[in-house]
Amino acid sequence: MPPLVSICCVTYNHADTVAQALDSFLAQRDDVDIEILVHDDASTDGTEAIIRRYAAQYPDIVKPLYETENQYQKGLAMDATFNFPRATGTYIALCEGDDFFSDPHKLKTQVEAMRAHPQCTFCFTNGTVRDMAAGGAERPFIPYYPQEAAYYVPETRELDVAAVARLTFIPTASFLFPRAALECVPHDVLTMPCPSGDLRLKLLLTAAGRALYVHAFTCVYRLSAGSSAMARWGAEAAARTRARCAQTIAMLRGVDGFSGGRWHEALQRLIDAQYRVLLLGAPTPALLRAPEAKAAWRALTPAQKLKTRLKAHMPETLFRRLRALAGRG
Repeated sequence: MPPLVSICCVTYNHADTVAQALDSFLAQRDDVDIEILVHDDASTDGTEAIIRRYAAQYPDIVKPLYETENQYQKGLAMDATFNFPRATGTYIALCEGDDFFSDPHKLKTQVEAMRAHPQCTFCFTNGTVRDMAAGGAERPFIPYYPQEAAYYVPETRELDVAAVARLTFIPTASFLFPRAALECVPHDVLTMPCPSGDLRLKLLLTAAGRALYVHAFTCVYRLSAGSSAMARWGAEAAARTRARCAQTIAMLRGVDGFSGGRWHEALQRLIDAQYRVLLLGAPTPALLRAPEAKAAWRALTPAQKLKTRLKAHMPETLFRRLRALAGRG
């Protein structure tokens, strides 16, 4: 008999945390039948050995897939490519190997909420951010930024794409959705190269119906400044920034097309935010003339516009050298 929930877990060098993640998944068994689909992306730190130990102990529940070559670096959508096709549960839940479920009744709570809101195709909850760079200090995940507090209501409720788009980040470890909802979204958009896979999934699934926010704290997200995506993005070369933003913009336009333009204004704000990143981080003379970047340009301060113009006409190596000198000063 198929499980009620398929938990999809992507791991990469999570030897210090993956056991806690797996234990938190297994703790859900008192409430619901589960399978745990683990995809290890060629870890080099002993993560694979830990997963193998759990798979041997729980062979009917823990179902691993091991890579010998890192797939994320190839731009593949990890869960959509390697875990979703293996899922057999009525619902799919997500949690990466460096996060964990903090509520042993998380899945039951969300499934019951989804059953009470059958029109919803995506469910999420609040969670806790544990800042490892600050000695494990904790804070609520939503709202992630103080300026988003105006868009956050701490009560269980349904949301549309515009409301979900207003919340920059929501905990991926809280994602739960009907597996059947994947059949309602375009496969090419779901699997296209995109560095913001969680953003894509929450927008696509919400566009297929509605989102359901369940007001509960069910998971923990470990924030590590050195390993976070934003830290990597802040240090990347301009060419990589351009590629990353181009992929995200293409994804957002794909969601816009899927929804028939119904949420164009909300999605356009996200697209404009990507152009802002390009203008501030990787400008070119062509970008300064591009009509699609005009809204982002108008939103810059005079000082930002001056810096962007200078950077657009300056060799990147020189700009990086000047920034390094300024940092030392």
